[in-house]
Amino acid sequence: MKLLLVADPQAPYGEDAFCRELAARAAARGHETVLAGPQTPAQADAVLINSCQREAFLAARSAGLKTAVRLIDSFAELDEARLLPIRDVLARADRVFVPSRHLAGRASSWGAGDRVRIVPYAYDRVRANQIALVTVRASRPADFQIVAVSKFTEACRPGLELLLAAASRLRFDAHLTLVGQGPIWDEVRERASRLLPGKAMFTGALPHLKIMEFFRAAKAYVDPSGADGFPAAALYALAEGCPVVAPRFGAVTELINHGANGLLFAAADAGSLAEALVTLRSEPGLSLRLIAEGVKTVQAHSWDATIAAAFAGLEELVR
Repeated sequence: MKLLLVADPQAPYGEDAFCRELAARAAARGHETVLAGPQTPAQADAVLINSCQREAFLAARSAGLKTAVRLIDSFAELDEARLLPIRDVLARADRVFVPSRHLAGRASSWGAGDRVRIVPYAYDRVRANQIALVTVRASRPADFQIVAVSKFTEACRPGLELLLAAASRLRFDAHLTLVGQGPIWDEVRERASRLLPGKAMFTGALPHLKIMEFFRAAKAYVDPSGADGFPAAALYALAEGCPVVAPRFGAVTELINHGANGLLFAAADAGSLAEALVTLRSEPGLSLRLIAEGVKTVQAHSWDATIAAAFAGLEELVR
């Protein structure tokens, strides 16, 4: 099989690791890969498009090539009008690769039907050499730093409101850092100034490596809504030794096992989130246990299983 790879331009670290690993392992399965570029020839048995890139998809279709689209985002922040082009791609793609059962159901409901295949999400940047430092940080009775990452869109507003409400209930020295940018950024920042005076920082959009630094320094990463197709940010936080607190909702429950590698709270319940944060801070040894199990969770998300599943789906497509 000759496989044309269309890399994700928004991939973390400026490198599409998924396409990199497919290319590196193709020969062992008897295949050839070509990375798409301006002068790339159209001759191929199939095209793998990493992320929903409509123009690349239409070009592949017009060339008569079989297409597989890998989807990570659930696009929960988009209204129906902006979602229509994405639904069109998924309804017409020959295969749709997704990393979670939650997103598989969502993609099927958009028209992908039985062409959806689950390909696990892989991540290989565990900061194992820094775990000793992380555990020392976790055991220090310093400020309780909480970090959250959001798109700051209207669809994200309920989760952000929930996070601010929960943080305002805490009766210990907690500081909240919100990473991201979007149309409601100013409104959320103004509300935070009332609910959490002097205890909330808004960074705006940050590159991936900078977000990892915030995870490394925090006592908790909070996902307030669980709306992602796969909770990649939660996996990144675990890799940096940062305990995860997330809602019992969506794909989060496929990654986080309550009390083992993170804490879950009742979705849309600020009191439940506040209680989880109090538990994380007050229960002796809990943070260290969550960090240790979190590292094991990331190590289990290896490229071996991911690439094997991807090639199985592509070989099935070509047959």
